[in-house]
Amino acid sequence: MNLQTLGGFHSFRQLTRSVLPHPSNPTLAYLYRRFLTRRLLHQIPAGKFLEIGVGSGRFYEELEERGFSGLCLDLNPDLIRQHQTWRKTTRNLIEFRSFDFFALREKFDLILAFEVLEHYQDDEICLRKWESLLGPKGTLIFSVPAHMRQWTRNDARAGHARRYEKNELLSKLAATSFHTEVIWCYGFPILNWTYPLSSLVFKNEPAALEQIERRCPALAQSIQPSISMPADQIDCDYKGAQAHAADFERTSQSGNRGLPGWSNWIFHEWLWFPWLQLQRPFLEGNRGIGFIVKCRKN
Repeated sequence: MNLQTLGGFHSFRQLTRSVLPHPSNPTLAYLYRRFLTRRLLHQIPAGKFLEIGVGSGRFYEELEERGFSGLCLDLNPDLIRQHQTWRKTTRNLIEFRSFDFFALREKFDLILAFEVLEHYQDDEICLRKWESLLGPKGTLIFSVPAHMRQWTRNDARAGHARRYEKNELLSKLAATSFHTEVIWCYGFPILNWTYPLSSLVFKNEPAALEQIERRCPALAQSIQPSISMPADQIDCDYKGAQAHAADFERTSQSGNRGLPGWSNWIFHEWLWFPWLQLQRPFLEGNRGIGFIVKCRKN
């Protein structure tokens, strides 16, 4: 993909939109991923999308503006309730469920999975499941953290099984029917400086981990296939996230980032726009903190 597609400024409405009105704030890395994903959506016609691990993000709003409808999943029912509350007064083209994607059988035109694959011990099973959920010529856009040398306690806290190298990622995709169209290594140079510091700003880590352990049994039950989901859209023989995740409890809570209140004021895209543009010359390299990938099902 030609990097010229990164040129040009967004509309003032996009740049000044409040990122999240509720307390679960995004991270700076989230802004980078959203900025790049917007460009990867060029020339993808509107259709039915699936976002796996929606977390605290609201990229689905931009998909809705482009004419998409779809389903947003997360293992954390609290986050799903937040999105459902937020969406009460808006259009009804998007459904939110605390549901395990391994149990799905329906087909989608576009799948988005940001910071999901690294949570699974057998990530190739995960890729094959995503492949099965895409219709013919469907598109997968996903992101993963880059380089094991950049492993920090954030990775352990989030329940990651690994960080990826570019050749490893390409090799695993080559074993599927996916054709890789774009693989960018994003974030250099800014996120390389800020990422190691991010573990210092998370609040109340011990209490959060104790809460995960206490709630795990109820949480596991809450994400079982719902009887309100049409039977032909559920894979009743699935082995799901609990079986494949490196650390299910931490994975289920990884989208719930307890960042300090001041982050609500500084993580706005228009403030960071010059720094988002600064990464452009380095995207085709291998120096950033994460990979973002666009591939198409053959």
